Amino acid sequence: MVELFVNAFVAVRGAHSTMLGRARTERGASMVEYALLVGLIAVVAVVAVGLLGGGIANLFGHASNCVGTLSNTDCNATP
Repeated sequence: MVELFVNAFVAVRGAHSTMLGRARTERGASMVEYALLVGLIAVVAVVAVGLLGGGIANLFGHASNCVGTLSNTDCNATP
């Protein structure tokens, strides 16, 4: 009877350590996935700023000139 309980204990302990190891592995995998996602978003943001930066700077520069000089007739047209 004692041998049955010892075998059950060993089986449960082995299953527990297996499940614990699997949980740690999956937690690490999800952390890696989040890191890759953040890296991808950063790359997309840098590329978008690089491609659209000049156009946005011109747009804000034009708006700044229009606010600074309200008598400018070119302010009604978009650049």
